[in-house]
Amino acid sequence: MTATAARSRFRTWAPWLILVGAVLVITYLFGSRPDSGVPLDPSSAKPSGTKAIIETLRVLGADVSVDSTPPASGVTTALLLVDDLSGVDRDAVEQWVRAGGTLVLTDPTSPLNPAEATGTAAIAFIDPELLRQCDVPALSGVNKVIAPGAVLMEVPAGSTGCFYRGETAWLVVTPVGQGTIVSIGGPLFLTNGQLGKADNAALAAAVLTSSPASKVSMLEPPPPGGGSKSLTDLIPERVKLALLQLAVAFLIVVLWRARRLGRPVVEHQPVKLAGSELVLAVGNLMQRAKGREQAAVILRGDLRRNLSERLGLPLDLPVEQLADAAAARAGLPPERLRQALTGAPPHDERELVVLAQLIESIRQEVTSASSNRRPVTTASAAT
Repeated sequence: MTATAARSRFRTWAPWLILVGAVLVITYLFGSRPDSGVPLDPSSAKPSGTKAIIETLRVLGADVSVDSTPPASGVTTALLLVDDLSGVDRDAVEQWVRAGGTLVLTDPTSPLNPAEATGTAAIAFIDPELLRQCDVPALSGVNKVIAPGAVLMEVPAGSTGCFYRGETAWLVVTPVGQGTIVSIGGPLFLTNGQLGKADNAALAAAVLTSSPASKVSMLEPPPPGGGSKSLTDLIPERVKLALLQLAVAFLIVVLWRARRLGRPVVEHQPVKLAGSELVLAVGNLMQRAKGREQAAVILRGDLRRNLSERLGLPLDLPVEQLADAAAARAGLPPERLRQALTGAPPHDERELVVLAQLIESIRQEVTSASSNRRPVTTASAAT
């Protein structure tokens, strides 16, 4: 197989291979998976629930409650997984923090977050480990965490950042009044399926329990479908990346199929022939095809047209009247003219040559006569 044939076969199959790959990726992303329960449900023991963190804090001696209202004055730490609070409740939480409470906020898009979200720490579909890289005493026992869908934030002035990736951090500690807001880029590290990985449990215990007698209030997350986020916000980041990759692949295929290899090829133009050569070529073709009858028709048609032009007669004049007019003008026998115009087809090349000579002699005689006499009008010809 030549290289050209191999490239042609590859161009034929490449779009189908890309389509199959896209179907496999979409099947992997959207295919049916085991039920992991309601996301962030404090009462769920399934992988996406958060019951494990509540039980862990209680084992450590903390008083943990799940509330649907802002924390009371006796609560030391509040955990807000998803900010679906009303404006009144959000103001109440902010006043509680300023009065000395500690708010652990895992919703980077919340208005309560002092830090601005800038991007994600994920690389394609991989969630890398994040190293602490800060000197916060409460986090001295935490070295690294694994946070799926980690969102990175800019560290504002007066705040302390931890788990850096470049100039942005995944965890930001900000003093607010007499209290503190601990902003974390996502709640998934607290789910039952992720809590036992790396130092996730140690980090949760460090930020939620300042002492064994801590009183922790977990603000109940909104039920499925009851949040305030748009449909675009609910699409996982990995799905957005997959759709982006499909769009890039489609664009590459379009550009590939629309490419031009090399310079445009100039098409060969028809060969220009002189008039005499063209007549000779047509004659040779008719001779090979033995088109004697067709040649006679062409010769007689040319004579009829020439006589009509010379005598000033219409082209559709009957042959008999044309022969009579030409005979009267040139002094030729009418039978000779009729034979030249409407005679029998030649049976061989000799008869064709005789016909051609007859037609040529008539043309010359009419031409010489027309130069000495006035044109015969249609009326006189008809008379």
